[in-house]
Amino acid sequence: MVRRRVAEPGTEQARSGPELPADWAAEPVLLGCHRGAGATTFRVLLATPWDLGAYTPERGTLSAFGRPLVLVTRVDAISTTQTMGAANLIRENRLHCAALVLVADAAGSEPPEVAASLRVLEDAVGSIVRFPFVPALVHVDSTDADQVRLPRKAKRALTQIRNACEEAARAHPAGAAPGERTSGAQRPAPGPTGI
Repeated sequence: MVRRRVAEPGTEQARSGPELPADWAAEPVLLGCHRGAGATTFRVLLATPWDLGAYTPERGTLSAFGRPLVLVTRVDAISTTQTMGAANLIRENRLHCAALVLVADAAGSEPPEVAASLRVLEDAVGSIVRFPFVPALVHVDSTDADQVRLPRKAKRALTQIRNACEEAARAHPAGAAPGERTSGAQRPAPGPTGI
């Protein structure tokens, strides 16, 4: 994967770049790598209306509507397999993934086989963000996730996701990998979201 250098604020390169809408990076598109990944919870925590639901192997096309794309997955062997499939779909659709969010199911470290599989994805995504286990999020409806008092580690992870989206919006102004056409991108039609 070729990484584009992000222009430093105030430089000639930054000033000559395309104008981006104010909400471009603040409203990323979320895709769960599998059912139960937590994409809807992160849609609420990040205050974005863009939730593509869950990846399935049958899904052939994908659009980020010209916005930063964030993948959400749990940290276990089965979820990691689905994450690989979602990453392949992103590559096939010539999209750029701003961040891969790894949601812990319990306190502790990632299983070694999962960590090894995730290393393969490091070059396919802008950032890998580890979101800690937050018991209160398990016991609340995902639409009320923003009412949960998050620990500092979780708040830092959300900031890392937002920063990755801002960097992706600067590096990939149309939200796409090189070659993707983004004209006519629209907000998805209202309907069921989540997993």
